[in-house]
Amino acid sequence: MAPSAAADATKDECIAANESAQDLRQAGRLREAREKLTVCVAPSCPKLLRADCAQRMGELDAAIPEVVFEVKDGVGNDLSAVRVTMDGQPFAERLDGRALPANPGEHRFEFEADGLSKTEKTLVLREGEKNRHERVVLGKLHPEAVSVAAARASEGPPGPQVSTEEAASHGSVERVAGIALGGAGVVGLVVGSVLGVVSKSTYDHALSSECGTAVGFADPKTCTQAGYNDVQSAHGQATAATVGFVAGAALFGGGAYLYFAAPKGDDVTVGPTVGAGSVGLTVRGKW
Repeated sequence: MAPSAAADATKDECIAANESAQDLRQAGRLREAREKLTVCVAPSCPKLLRADCAQRMGELDAAIPEVVFEVKDGVGNDLSAVRVTMDGQPFAERLDGRALPANPGEHRFEFEADGLSKTEKTLVLREGEKNRHERVVLGKLHPEAVSVAAARASEGPPGPQVSTEEAASHGSVERVAGIALGGAGVVGLVVGSVLGVVSKSTYDHALSSECGTAVGFADPKTCTQAGYNDVQSAHGQATAATVGFVAGAALFGGGAYLYFAAPKGDDVTVGPTVGAGSVGLTVRGKW
């Protein structure tokens, strides 16, 4: 019934609306029951009936569940131009962040936006449940939508593009950075190895020459002061060796990732160099 017609409802229409609202309430159709009550609260209805309908309307307002849909695309952008159906019937033509009333019970919602795949979600809504937030993510573009987007892009002015040479140059920089990190990682591993050997040598010397061999560990009671100091130095060297190993491994792994993940090109070369008393790597390229 239209609002103007509800305002001019007759006594019989007011009574029928009140009775119909009670039947709908018992059937769990709270939204429809509330619509019926808007008829019997009209000024043309009897005063006592209006009061009864107004009380029932307040009870329904508290009982009708409300849900807020937060719809996003695959990269996390909020979407508002989303059509929603509930149990196959239109529910909302657009989402603006407001809570939407629905009847209690289990419902199947479908969400659809232009260019994105349709998504379904089943919810069980409970009486009195207010401002329930549900997050929905719409999937990838339909194949036909991709074709339309490609056609539109071909009609418009070309946007900025990255040339093959620019991509190769960027890959060269990444590979050079990867080689540098890998080299630093090798240095860390070498330093860790050397410190580990030195630590072991220092500790063994202290035990055998300055602490005696009967104890087998550094004890101030059996070691000379120099021996105990050497043992402490060995512990510090061992700690530094461990740090060198860990840092070297991390740098080497990061360098390897940068090098092999970079766009390929023929503009970077790596080769060994051998000189008088030195060995190294030579990196040649352009960027």
